[in-house]
Amino acid sequence: MARSDINIKETGGRNSVPTDRWVVASGQTLKIKAGEPAKQNATSDENVILLVDADLTIATDQPMTGVAATDSTDTVAASGYSDQYVPFADIKWEIKAKSSTAVDTQSEVDALIGELTLIDLTSSVFTIDTTGTAATAAFLIVGGDPNRSTVHFRIRPDACSYGRAAV
Repeated sequence: MARSDINIKETGGRNSVPTDRWVVASGQTLKIKAGEPAKQNATSDENVILLVDADLTIATDQPMTGVAATDSTDTVAASGYSDQYVPFADIKWEIKAKSSTAVDTQSEVDALIGELTLIDLTSSVFTIDTTGTAATAAFLIVGGDPNRSTVHFRIRPDACSYGRAAV
């Protein structure tokens, strides 16, 4: 996996984005790196895991816990922690588009504004799938930068552990 797949674009008027500390179980095959999205491992579980390809569907997938602020501290033999930026709805995030040609003009970016979409995980890189829109998707596209092939998005509160009932 790669660091900084997801970055903070705007802090929603805060000086900094708050973080929560979550537990990462020992023996995870993939460590959570700064800039990677995570979700609860199971209902009411204190452990977090990375999102997978085509995540996050509201009321189907486990709630999102945030985007890692730092690399997790777990090892093969011991559990550790992952400090996660709290994914409040007023925070604007930035991520590369799955296909750079889908957002390489401002008109293409503008056409995506308001779409609900999913995270893509291909070749160990998190991107946003601009073709994978769905009414129950967790990520709302609110803009982008065609010069960098990035999409700006917000995370719906009902996709997060603080914003909905457990599934």
